[in-house]
Amino acid sequence: MKILKHLLGEDPSDIFLPKHFTKLPYSRPHGGRDFSHLLDWKMVEDVLKEKKSVLRIVQDGRVIKDYVELSFEEARAHHAQGHTLLLRYAERSSQILKELALDFEQAFHTPVDIQLYCTPEGHNAFGWHYDVEEVFIIQTKGSKSYSIRPNTVHPNPLISSIPKDMGYEKEMTPIEIKVTLEEGDWLYIPSGWWHIARTQKESMHVSIGLMPSSAVDLASYLPQFLARKPFWRTRMPVHLNFAHQDEEVAFYQDAMKKLAQELSQDLSSKGFIQEFLKWKKKSH
Repeated sequence: MKILKHLLGEDPSDIFLPKHFTKLPYSRPHGGRDFSHLLDWKMVEDVLKEKKSVLRIVQDGRVIKDYVELSFEEARAHHAQGHTLLLRYAERSSQILKELALDFEQAFHTPVDIQLYCTPEGHNAFGWHYDVEEVFIIQTKGSKSYSIRPNTVHPNPLISSIPKDMGYEKEMTPIEIKVTLEEGDWLYIPSGWWHIARTQKESMHVSIGLMPSSAVDLASYLPQFLARKPFWRTRMPVHLNFAHQDEEVAFYQDAMKKLAQELSQDLSSKGFIQEFLKWKKKSH
């Protein structure tokens, strides 16, 4: 966690990881001043030329163009019209950003996506929304003001669980955190937290998105592990006839209890944990 330690100015294990990571937002003024070089117009030009990243054009909550290929000059023309340039997977197009992503990936054993945001003064990219990633934001130019709120509508989101309508209007929590980032500041927003960013002065920032494993990922690994065990390969007695549905339900309740007991033993075994960790590292 070399870069995270540099951003924090202390060991991440002291306060940030136990009290903030996946739990609460965190901001540190001037903590990212040594990383302001990560994004400027030269970087945008270089990333666009590589054509390995994804360019999105957005303005005040509206997608203007998506997954579009533009020259640097065409992209700057959109920016001049008040549009935000959003470059996703920027680590594919820059060695320095690739190294940044690799540092976070190795520290958290999770995929990392680097996004670059270039937003004109007086505009914002998106409206109120939340992300499935754990997001680290390094402000490299200008300033942005963030409003951040807990999510009681759909906490702990996954890509597969996000509805088309996020339902911000249903959020009732009175808690709201306000943070203004100036050049060299950085901010962490946990997965699922509502936020909106409003540009004060022409802004550039680097967004580092982490996707740690969730409990659902365990379910993806279970079939290949359990299929190696004779107990779990036992056929279910579909040939049995039951006089009443309640009798059938009771039969399967008893069967499920036995399966649950066996599963509990498997999940807590040292061998299963070791194999799951190996699989998780390979899959990432």
